[in-house]
Amino acid sequence: MLTNPFTGQTLERISEDRELLVMESTYAPGGAPAPPHLHPAQEERFVVLSRALRAAVDGERMTLREGDELTVAAGTPHEFGGHPELAGRVRWEVRPPLRSWELFTGLFESLRAHADGRGDEVDFDVADYADVFRPA
Repeated sequence: MLTNPFTGQTLERISEDRELLVMESTYAPGGAPAPPHLHPAQEERFVVLSRALRAAVDGERMTLREGDELTVAAGTPHEFGGHPELAGRVRWEVRPPLRSWELFTGLFESLRAHADGRGDEVDFDVADYADVFRPA
């Protein structure tokens, strides 16, 4: 399981094959969202498993509650993160996976190194993953 030391977000890979990456993620209350971004060739689907989360798709902000689903088409700018007052848990699917898990692993390890004061030891650049993640 990966943990973001700054936001408290956790990310666990449930399964992965050539077609689909399935993860579960938790967000602390007030957990900052990922910055606005897009995935050039991947669709994401989120199913809120408990409490609530916040999202924005193409600039439209929304609150998602337990049982709500959100699908984000490839190439669509979006952000996803914690609700200001409630913790949340989500099932997160990525089709096709491509290098998504590699990106998440490198990013979370980089954040951990920075939190531990070892930022100068990190050799990670999100720009190296433009095939799966681009700022919007």
